[in-house]
Amino acid sequence: MKSPVTGSNRLELITTFPTASIIKIYEDELKVDTRRFFKGVPAVELYECRDTGYRFYYPEGILGDGQFYADLNKDDVGYYSTTRWEHAYATSLIKPGQKVLEIGSGDGFFLEQLKKSDIDAIGLELNVAAIAKGQKKGLRMYNEMIEDHAAAHEGEYDVVCCFQVLEHIYNVKSFLDASLKALKRGGKLIIGVPNNNPYLFKQDKWHTLNLPPHHAGLWNKRAFTELQKFYDVTPLDIIVEPLSNNKSFARSWYLAQRNYHKEKKSFLGGLISIIPTSIGKMFVKLFSPWIDGFNIVAVFNKN
Repeated sequence: MKSPVTGSNRLELITTFPTASIIKIYEDELKVDTRRFFKGVPAVELYECRDTGYRFYYPEGILGDGQFYADLNKDDVGYYSTTRWEHAYATSLIKPGQKVLEIGSGDGFFLEQLKKSDIDAIGLELNVAAIAKGQKKGLRMYNEMIEDHAAAHEGEYDVVCCFQVLEHIYNVKSFLDASLKALKRGGKLIIGVPNNNPYLFKQDKWHTLNLPPHHAGLWNKRAFTELQKFYDVTPLDIIVEPLSNNKSFARSWYLAQRNYHKEKKSFLGGLISIIPTSIGKMFVKLFSPWIDGFNIVAVFNKN
């Protein structure tokens, strides 16, 4: 076994998840049947790449397919967000006249924003229902892997971006190599992912959508910082969304902290347990501008 990011075998086993528990939590929380992904797999292991701090689930073949994502978005429940903080930030980095490729474009919300700004952009997506919705809006979207697209469009784009995609990819190296191949030299690679430090894993390792078959790996700022040692890139910016951007996430953050520290039976856990939830949430909201939120955006230049 090797790190999906570096190819190194410098790995550490962090924890193990019984697959029966994963299947049940998807059924209970999201009404989605995931049994087909875990046939012959009694447990899922989580490893850490010691060179980067990136954490990934093992074995490899347990990730969601197009039908899985269609199930998550059944009845148009809003799986594909239209209010992402990282979209606005990325748009501020794209200049008029630049050619943009978005990998994993969902139903095309970001592409639509770029089109309104007269920016030339196309999207790659594997969910055929989402592609159909995007194409109805006049967007250029294709059911194609980045590896295949880059082979036919080497050095074509000024900006390659993906939002809430890389955490779904097992073979990170292949994905990043292809993304950089599609970029012009000096072009920008913009990546947005969930922030798994400190919330989604450390304080809530059973967060449903953070588990396979939805997520393949867990990213943090250190993992992005270390990429320059293994890829021909220069980091320009790695920023974390403030928790204050999303009040519902602030509530989730507080509840996860409370449950985590109660489970650890720490002094802080004892203190939190006697504070009414309403007061706890009030304090979180008060200090949320200074608390790391739920998403990271990393921006790199291709050398």
